[in-house]
Amino acid sequence: MALRSKNYLRMATGIGTAVLAASASYAQVATTLEQAELAGLSPQTRAEVESRMKQGGQTVSEILTTILLNSIKSKHLGSQIVALDFNRGVGVVRTANGHLRTVNFDPTTLQIKS
Repeated sequence: MALRSKNYLRMATGIGTAVLAASASYAQVATTLEQAELAGLSPQTRAEVESRMKQGGQTVSEILTTILLNSIKSKHLGSQIVALDFNRGVGVVRTANGHLRTVNFDPTTLQIKS
């Protein structure tokens, strides 16, 4: 009886380890779209994104969005981001007084142009 319990415990531990290892490696693999997004970045921006990916928890798209949102918020205090188009380098923000404004950014560096 005790031997059977030990075998079940070993099996459960092995399965748990396999699941954790699989999920950790899955989280760090960029999808085809994310690989294309990385390819379009400047070397410096790409290195920053890859560094954040190693910390885990966020996808390439989420990291790019976070960087861009922080840049927009620092330039346009009190604004709310309404829409982003990474391919065209355009964002739309609602200013503190409620007006919509277009924000242009460089899609390779994520630097705000306007």
